[in-house]
Amino acid sequence: MNEIEFFWQRVKQLIKKKKATQAEVARVCGFSLRTFQGWIAKDVSPTVTEAYRLAKVLGVTVEYLMSGKDRRIKDIESRIKSAESLLEQAKLKLDQTG
Repeated sequence: MNEIEFFWQRVKQLIKKKKATQAEVARVCGFSLRTFQGWIAKDVSPTVTEAYRLAKVLGVTVEYLMSGKDRRIKDIESRIKSAESLLEQAKLKLDQTG
């Protein structure tokens, strides 16, 4: 499977996850249903603007649609680890004083 096939696979999974239809997503993005379904069926690469609109409507980044990875998730995970570390340090200090 090539990159664009993975792109459309992720789009279809997100549509299903949102319990939406291709028609609803196409309408909100400003695409005709026929065009949208044609892109999916023929694995057509959308323009950057079209990919951005799709990502925004589906609640993800273009990076996620293209690669399956989302930098925002890594940032959140990093913040969680930092918070866990701070909590552990605070707990140790409390144990030492208590």
